[in-house]
Amino acid sequence: MSRSPDVINQLIRTLDERGWSATTVDELAKEAGISRATFFRVYGSKEDLVFADHEEMIERLHAFLERTDHDIASAMREGLTLVFRYHLEDEARTLARHRLLKQSTQLRNRELLTSHTYERIFRRWLRRRLGSGPAAEAVAVSLSGAAVALHNAYLRTWLAEPSPEVLGEVTAEAKKLIHVMLSGYEVEGSSRSWAGTRGPHAVVALVGESADTEEICEAVRSALNHSRSV
Repeated sequence: MSRSPDVINQLIRTLDERGWSATTVDELAKEAGISRATFFRVYGSKEDLVFADHEEMIERLHAFLERTDHDIASAMREGLTLVFRYHLEDEARTLARHRLLKQSTQLRNRELLTSHTYERIFRRWLRRRLGSGPAAEAVAVSLSGAAVALHNAYLRTWLAEPSPEVLGEVTAEAKKLIHVMLSGYEVEGSSRSWAGTRGPHAVVALVGESADTEEICEAVRSALNHSRSV
């Protein structure tokens, strides 16, 4: 039996409405139309249920980082905003989870573990992209931690006062943070290529008259990659 996102969201809302401690696994299983044994097999514990949707987001982030051809700075920024945007995709679910966290120390501890998972994904990717050496390791550890901390700080701001403008704010601040940290380190003179900043330059991309948005973006991306390799 697969885990339906709609069912997960409904069960999180049920926990929010009835209260964390007041809601039993039996009640959740009944709400999902399954047995208690099946609930544990499919969703795990109540704590697992509350963070079940993050497994999908973690897979999306990992897939993005593995296939991206962006420079390190751009990829980090895009990866971070990808995660942040996910919280905003379902405002009701995110706010319900936040209210549940206030009711349970177990959930708050689980939230910390989830944040560490995102940090670990960024750190491992950075290590592969930056190469070896003390400075590269310092960047991988410090940037992954700082980026996730920035994300969490802006998420708390949004939770206190939901607003669509916060996405632009976190993206702009992430760009500055990543640039400063990458530019502050140097491994064999390669700090500029890490940050993807070699000064302004013109890039020409040729597309057909009927090109759609994705084709235009791909043409520009290819032109940028070519200009960096020259």
